[in-house]
Amino acid sequence: MLELQRVIWRSSGSDFRLFIPRLTIKSGITLLVGRNGAGKSSLLKLMATAQFPMEGDILYNGMTTARDLAVIRSSIGFVPTGIELYEEMRTTKLLHYLAELKGVSDPSQLDQLMADFNLTLYKTHKIKSLAQGIRQRIALAQAWIGTPAYLFLDEPLNALDSLERLQFIKYVATNARNRTIVISTHELNEWEAWADRVLWLDDGKTLFYGTVTEWSADLPLSVWEGRVNAAHYFQLDPAHVLHVREDEREFVVRYLGSEPPEGHFIKQITSLEDAYFIRCRSQRSLLNASMNLVKNRSS
Repeated sequence: MLELQRVIWRSSGSDFRLFIPRLTIKSGITLLVGRNGAGKSSLLKLMATAQFPMEGDILYNGMTTARDLAVIRSSIGFVPTGIELYEEMRTTKLLHYLAELKGVSDPSQLDQLMADFNLTLYKTHKIKSLAQGIRQRIALAQAWIGTPAYLFLDEPLNALDSLERLQFIKYVATNARNRTIVISTHELNEWEAWADRVLWLDDGKTLFYGTVTEWSADLPLSVWEGRVNAAHYFQLDPAHVLHVREDEREFVVRYLGSEPPEGHFIKQITSLEDAYFIRCRSQRSLLNASMNLVKNRSS
């Protein structure tokens, strides 16, 4: 269990402030979502102890960084976005070096990780000679050294091909038991079948934390799908069109609204990504309404 208590962090040189009054992240896979600049990477760095809050505490099963930093770090796996590896090192040497930093001396665990992440063929290659996708697999593998209780992954699917992405998602899901895993991602639908919870961050504040079922339930808008010809398609409000594909001279349209745009449109199951669009739209509407209210009062 991971607890954040009145955590405040400010970015130097900007007005951005991350403020989490109270949040308890449970074990399993939590997807961290939000627009660019919402504070997702900053929050992951705080939880991974790569940086520290200016105020407040983060507790790891009751332990704090002030008293138990070394123990906490030994139980964390972290993959920041744009991670830089030691390019002159060979794969095996790099993983052994990182294992030593974590106090892990069992070489069989590293051999297993290289097998799990399809790195065995590259064990003697220098990092700088490897393709970006292979480097990303090395970055992901190192996060699992020492069987960490906490994993913080920032856009971990970057640079992976479609098969590698699926393999990694399944690996995380298979090994999520009794672990707290927080994954920042823009690819919600890829994780939909495997995630347990969603954490929505916006402007440095938590707007939602709950199960994937709660994330997609009780929304003000629904998703509808139907076929239309070109004339009807161009009459639809483009702001409400989620997705469109052309099929046999017709358009198959996924449409967002409280009612279907036409009677033959069928209501769809709301995906995690659909729910994100709906929540963002509702949040913007509330913000605009609040701003208009302030303007009206001041005029």
